[in-house]
Amino acid sequence: MKKNPLLTFFSIILLLAGCTENDPASPAPTRGTMTLASSYSASVLAKYGSASGVDSIRITRARFLMKDVKFKNVLEDTLNFKSGAFILDLNLAGTEQTVAVADVPFGSYKRIEFDVHRIEPSTIAGRTDTAQFAEFLAGERYSVIINGTVKIDGKDTAFTYRSKVDAKQKIDIAPPLTVSTDSVAVKTLLRISSANWFRNGAGVLLDPNDKKNEGVIDENIKVSIKLKR
Repeated sequence: MKKNPLLTFFSIILLLAGCTENDPASPAPTRGTMTLASSYSASVLAKYGSASGVDSIRITRARFLMKDVKFKNVLEDTLNFKSGAFILDLNLAGTEQTVAVADVPFGSYKRIEFDVHRIEPSTIAGRTDTAQFAEFLAGERYSVIINGTVKIDGKDTAFTYRSKVDAKQKIDIAPPLTVSTDSVAVKTLLRISSANWFRNGAGVLLDPNDKKNEGVIDENIKVSIKLKR
């Protein structure tokens, strides 16, 4: 019996289609998503006993000028996570804020690095969001600006603390943060606490309006950023 050529043709097409469907799956993914978030931890800034003329401090706004966020993996390779300058305007209610989300290669990341640093006007030239940097570029240029009120001998006085601190922050991640097929989307959290910004080593409150306190306050700000997994 003669075979129908048309039937044979369609049989070949179906066979080829079946082979295509049974081909090995697409290559396994090699990248995941990493989210960097921040959270502000507030505390009551009230004096201990009667050792200081400062009764209390209330913070109403806190902004950090940051740039060049990087993650370093266990192989010492560096991942540029968020380039350029940006302002972290802390949510004082403690609500978690997303700083950046990025597509990253699989791996184990052991350290986060970033700068809290003053910038030159040329750093943000051509950007559409330059207005938010105006206060940071005024005068001597600043990296941290904190607003609030300080109560001394029962009287409230407004303050704006401007820091010129330039600090490269390196925070180890222990255990390392792993992005893999089992954990494609991960998050790491920067926790910033104001508990000791305006205190000396003995816990005594410092007047933010007093220039001689700047050195101690700046060092306190540097170490106030921690990492929480």
